[in-house]
Amino acid sequence: MSSWSALSIAVPLSVGLGLSFNSFRRSSSSWHNQLRKPKYNIPHRHLLPVFAGLYTVQGLAAYLASNEMMLSHHTPEYTAVRAGQLGLGFYWLGLTFLAFWPMILASSATFGGWGLRWALVDLVVAVGVEFLAMVQFFRLGVGSGLMMLACFLVLAALALWNAALVQASGLFLPY
Repeated sequence: MSSWSALSIAVPLSVGLGLSFNSFRRSSSSWHNQLRKPKYNIPHRHLLPVFAGLYTVQGLAAYLASNEMMLSHHTPEYTAVRAGQLGLGFYWLGLTFLAFWPMILASSATFGGWGLRWALVDLVVAVGVEFLAMVQFFRLGVGSGLMMLACFLVLAALALWNAALVQASGLFLPY
């Protein structure tokens, strides 16, 4: 495994888990308990394992994409390199937005409805960028594309949950 491939797994897992753990640890769960949640709410104790799995699958997809970009044995070399560069760029950008989502959501205890709204905006941007990364990863290989599709679906479900939080709080969405 090359150093780039190891970094594509280790960095998102460690940074993402560190940021998520800060927001989801048991001692700071009071903000989560104060939210008016929808009926299909995930229990607080399951949030950290869900995010650990999400970051791990994203890192593995990036590893597969970087391998396909290096090998490029079944696609023209320029297309593979271009798709790989775009896909990995979108991957890192989406990961950045996703890493800050738990902290913005946790700030809703302080800022009320605005924290929930900004968390929703952050998550919608992360879902959009995740979609772009998924398209580029599918151009490189089916395995990495399917992994990103699974991550995209999890993020879309999180965005719907966040939208339901905004609605349950009595705040209005712009639709």
